[in-house]
Amino acid sequence: MAFEFIDQDEHAVMPFIRFERRPIEDKAASVAAGHYVAKDVDYALITPPYSKDVLIKKVDAWLEQLKTDVSNKRVPQSWVDAQKKAYNYFLKGQELPLEGTPIKGWGMISPAQQETLVKMHVLTVEQLAAMNDEGVRRVGIGAIELKNKATAWLKNIKKAGASTLEITALKKENENLKADMLVLKEKMNELIAQHEAMVNMPMDDVVIDAIDVANLMEH
Repeated sequence: MAFEFIDQDEHAVMPFIRFERRPIEDKAASVAAGHYVAKDVDYALITPPYSKDVLIKKVDAWLEQLKTDVSNKRVPQSWVDAQKKAYNYFLKGQELPLEGTPIKGWGMISPAQQETLVKMHVLTVEQLAAMNDEGVRRVGIGAIELKNKATAWLKNIKKAGASTLEITALKKENENLKADMLVLKEKMNELIAQHEAMVNMPMDDVVIDAIDVANLMEH
């Protein structure tokens, strides 16, 4: 089973994947020992986006298949990287942190709606916004409204982020202008001080300075 990926669709959703370690008979070891001997084997349980189907494969075989699918441009390299990362977390006894805004706790929908989506492995607002026709059918009544709500919310967040960047840039520009003004003020104060010193200089000193300048010009 492979998952189609269209290069032009930058919002393609990666299948949901979890890992399990299962005891499997080591037949060679069982024959040698004369009794049942088990070994631990890690499996990947893969659910296509918004589907209830589950594909079970050994982790090594699954990752190798993904590499082939990348070569054939069926899936992006980012999926392989993400699933390797998830497997490494599994080996450490940890769960991979979600990328995106978690559905659980998202205040735009009710707790019951959140639970329904989570059970379908729609774990982030981004996944809800990208929900395909099969996902819409599975959610049922109100699915389109939920999808539109997620899409609108993400657009507003993006606009807010852009506005924040603009405000930050304006603040930086204002700070630079203030710094320039301080430099100019210091230079003006220096010029004023020099002017006042010249005005208050005794005439003898002024004459001597003028003679010195004249001598310099002759040389």
